[in-house]
Amino acid sequence: MKARLLLALLVAGSPAACGRSPARLEVRTFALHHMDMWRARDIISPYVDTTRPGAAGAMSTAPNALTVRETADNLDRIGRVLAQYDQPEPSVRLTFNIIEADGASRSDSSIRDIEATLRSLFKFRGYALVAEGLVTGAQGSRTTQMLAGAGGPYRLDASIEWVAGTGDSATVRLGVKLDFVGGSFTTTVGIPAGKTAILGNVKGGPPNSALILTVRPDLVTF
Repeated sequence: MKARLLLALLVAGSPAACGRSPARLEVRTFALHHMDMWRARDIISPYVDTTRPGAAGAMSTAPNALTVRETADNLDRIGRVLAQYDQPEPSVRLTFNIIEADGASRSDSSIRDIEATLRSLFKFRGYALVAEGLVTGAQGSRTTQMLAGAGGPYRLDASIEWVAGTGDSATVRLGVKLDFVGGSFTTTVGIPAGKTAILGNVKGGPPNSALILTVRPDLVTF
């Protein structure tokens, strides 16, 4: 008797018994123009309901395409998400400044925009630009540049590890190494695009002085 009652409850609680039909699924293939299939799969996975009773969603990948079995509204949503992310990788322009800080009271107009920040962080009397580097690359690229200037030469190694976001909301993660006579400096940092970051200072050059390295990443289009 108990077994028959349990069976009746299970039948009564099923979608068919309640008059609900399984979700209607469609299959749609999305071409990938710039993004690789693995990244596309990771981004789209939350929109594919593989545990839906009676109508599980599914996804398959190909080198330049993503095929999804889902409801029409989810497929439309997936199309909008892919259109947002499947964009050409932006190029990043990196502007590096090597600044000498010492006990001499001086000001350098070429670094006027960051001098106030330097004075709020450090206690040196004067700051002057000694070398500047400008490189452009894309996500995953690495570059080495030799910079001439007082106390140089300077060897600057930079890698663009990843770029997240677009436009003013983008963040660039960099790996940077600066080598020079008498010292070196290495760091990895994430920086908002369009902002200048002070990466740190190291002893170098004349006594009672230090070298300060700054970088500004900007997204550029051609």
